[in-house]
Amino acid sequence: MNSPSVWSPRSQPLSFAPKSLRRVSLVTTCMGRVEYLKRTLVQNILDNLDYPNVEFVVLNYNSPDLMHEFMTSAEIRPFIRDATVRYLILTSRTYYSFAHSRNVAVLRSTGDLFVNVDADNFTGKGFASFINLLADIQPRKAVFAAGKRRIHGRVGMYIDEFKELGGYDESLKGYGFDDQSLLRRALLYGCKLMWWKKISPAEFGHRILTPREEVGIYLENDDWQATERNNRLSARQKLSNREWKANIGVAWGYADSVVQYKL
Repeated sequence: MNSPSVWSPRSQPLSFAPKSLRRVSLVTTCMGRVEYLKRTLVQNILDNLDYPNVEFVVLNYNSPDLMHEFMTSAEIRPFIRDATVRYLILTSRTYYSFAHSRNVAVLRSTGDLFVNVDADNFTGKGFASFINLLADIQPRKAVFAAGKRRIHGRVGMYIDEFKELGGYDESLKGYGFDDQSLLRRALLYGCKLMWWKKISPAEFGHRILTPREEVGIYLENDDWQATERNNRLSARQKLSNREWKANIGVAWGYADSVVQYKL
């Protein structure tokens, strides 16, 4: 973690007074995981009330459970009304795609930067404020992540640089390595890794562990270990060829059935 391409709090201490208040989009995509979302979303909103310029972008990726009922309930409606929550609904997909769903949500965010927050993730108290302080240190060419390995979806970027990279690689099918692909392509592009795991006394990015038998549910290929292996091999081949841009010639993040729910 001492590489010039990786931020170190020893060489660049974190400030406690932000230089600016960037728009931070915390992005969650969900299909069939509303029981996790019920546990995390409101807690995450409350844990980030200290930061005045945050939005929670939640994409209902044609979820077959009661996600819509939850997202339009009395518990969530006040946050939609005051624009803390940006609730998006996509109805045209049968199976979940990690890369496509995240691209759809990020491209419809309004932030200067985004961080992906899976439905089973707790941000931790003051997370958006912390990310903004990291952005003060690295106002351009930054990739924000839990670390360099085992990031489990916890990664983000400046949205204009994310677009330059071509977003998440939609050629990676099913489960696995889409987040690592984005992180490693960002490093090839020249971004500096601004990591947060164990930097603060707060525990950022704590996860609810998903039972292994649930991982493949709603995926076209439920053999998630096989797709993870295939995606890893594909991504590593591209990285070895220094291909940092994904989805070339493809209308990535495209979805003609996305609507934003408004009161």
